[in-house]
Amino acid sequence: MADPFLLEPQKCAFIIIDMINSITKGQGPPYQTPPHRAALVQNFARLIAHCRSVGTPLIYTVIHRHPDNLDAPKTLADAGPAGGAPLLAGTPAAEIIDELRPQPHDWVIMKPRFSAFYGTYLDNILTALGTETILVGGISTQRSVEGTARDAKNRDMQCIVVSDCCTAGELDVHEMTIKHVLPLLVRVRTTDEVIAALR
Repeated sequence: MADPFLLEPQKCAFIIIDMINSITKGQGPPYQTPPHRAALVQNFARLIAHCRSVGTPLIYTVIHRHPDNLDAPKTLADAGPAGGAPLLAGTPAAEIIDELRPQPHDWVIMKPRFSAFYGTYLDNILTALGTETILVGGISTQRSVEGTARDAKNRDMQCIVVSDCCTAGELDVHEMTIKHVLPLLVRVRTTDEVIAALR
């Protein structure tokens, strides 16, 4: 376990990445949480509830595409999804899962690429809120979570990745990223550790 630490709730923000039906739950509708992701959703729910109770802002990211998919990434890669049907705004597939549904005072931003910073107004939100430390969790660890953590580091913004609020389709890569990549960039802590620190 890492050394105990304290966080000022109002100077933090929790960034909840891509916890939408099609990414978190898979095929549907109806959308049901697969058993291997039940603990992940419970950890998110606990941390979100705690953030609400102590006044830590919540910033959700979602992802969707234009119907013609012209705004999809163009770069070629040796691994990962390629092409496919666009994820359309306003459809159940693109909605945040019911268990973590945002409230009116939360922030919801659409991100066009992996990082929550790229092509969004996240910087403006964090500046307006006076945020000094971001908490990050979501899917997937080695893509959107790591991408957001890297961009935070490049901005000299403190970042804590909440390890058990992250997962990926490739669980071995998730574990490698949590244990060997992210600790070189930012702090990595569990839900329990972050809740204990946000007092």
